[in-house]
Amino acid sequence: MKTLAQCLPDAGAPLFKRFSSGHGEHLLVVPHSRIYNLPADLAERFDADDPEAIHLAEALAQTAAGEEPLEKIPELEPQSISLNVSSACNLACTYCYADRGTFHGAQSTTMAQATMRAAIERLFATADVMRPVTVGFLGGEPFVNRELIHDAVAYAARAGRARGLDVRFAVTTNATLLRPDDLALLRGHPFAVTVSLDGGAAVHDAQRPTLGGKASFDAVRTRIGALLADPGLARIAARATVTRDNLDLEDAFASIRALGFREVGFAPLRSSPSGNALISTDWPQYLEALLRLARSEIGVALNGHEIALSNLAIALKQLHRGASAPYPCGAGGGYFSVSAGGRWYACHRAVGQTDYELGDNNGLDREKRRRFLEQRHVDAQPDCRVCWARYLCSGGCHQEKAARDEASCDFIRGWLEFCLRAYCDLMDERPEYFVERRIRVEDLPA
Repeated sequence: MKTLAQCLPDAGAPLFKRFSSGHGEHLLVVPHSRIYNLPADLAERFDADDPEAIHLAEALAQTAAGEEPLEKIPELEPQSISLNVSSACNLACTYCYADRGTFHGAQSTTMAQATMRAAIERLFATADVMRPVTVGFLGGEPFVNRELIHDAVAYAARAGRARGLDVRFAVTTNATLLRPDDLALLRGHPFAVTVSLDGGAAVHDAQRPTLGGKASFDAVRTRIGALLADPGLARIAARATVTRDNLDLEDAFASIRALGFREVGFAPLRSSPSGNALISTDWPQYLEALLRLARSEIGVALNGHEIALSNLAIALKQLHRGASAPYPCGAGGGYFSVSAGGRWYACHRAVGQTDYELGDNNGLDREKRRRFLEQRHVDAQPDCRVCWARYLCSGGCHQEKAARDEASCDFIRGWLEFCLRAYCDLMDERPEYFVERRIRVEDLPA
């Protein structure tokens, strides 16, 4: 694997984080996210910044054999793409970043078959055969262009088999346009299906009305019900966008779970053209709401059941495997989003943005890609590089950096502190929870 560049950490950055759980004293070694149980006397020495304890933390933080140095910016071949197959949507969500798929004029047409096939061929040409390859579909609403989705799945499955690739699929949909043939497609292939659903009928319909201003909740419930009852190879999750107008997560979670979803995740709105994004004073309230729900889900896990709150389930899985990354996602590394015109962007939220445009179906701009990744490494961010949570948070979404403030960073740190304690408690009381946990491709950095 080639290295594009390096980004060295701040010499004064925290090396460890001390914390306590209901079952003892613990240490998080920040580089490589290593978690240790501590005897009380050693915990006190870390709390007192004892030189020998600091020396121990330095030794524990060293990059081990088989690990990638965190300062290294590798030149990865693309392993996943999302195809922006539609530039239209039948809903008029109050917070849509994509302007219903047009990206404010940057994408005015639907993707053509030739563009789709060229993008898949470009991905498959260099993908690592030892790792799964993912082809995703976005919009607008992707199923506005359902014919292309069906064609793309058939084409990618066939071309992948010929190359010995493990090809998987993903789609983010509002689910209101799904037809029986679409459900058969999703069931028949390894699909990660993310349904945008913001809560019960009142909340969802207020935030996600149809283009004509009508309710959309009943359409979602009707169209997705059959897939939830019989998912086949698909794995289905709901994603709820949280605005400052609706911070009752427990009600939203219960309403979505009542529809039959086994996984529900929440995404706080950080920027919005309609002004309903969270502001500084909202973050403590959002954190407390998320923690109330997470505590309940920990109780569910201790009683032998699965955690349905995906924010928590994924965090615990990542802590267990020692997830530690200088980037919050694969944007510009192993993941790209392809516009309807065949341009390759580092992020599906950035279609039309020059800084994120890194190539096309014919190839990538190596130098521009290097600059993009170098500038966005967490240790290149002045407000991130001295934070203990830097390799867990990884700086947060690149697109939302402008909306980040101290309150939103305090939320991240508060959430991670809870997850660290919850992980240690769960490991002590129910260690089998982490045995052979199935981790999805979309849970991992691309």
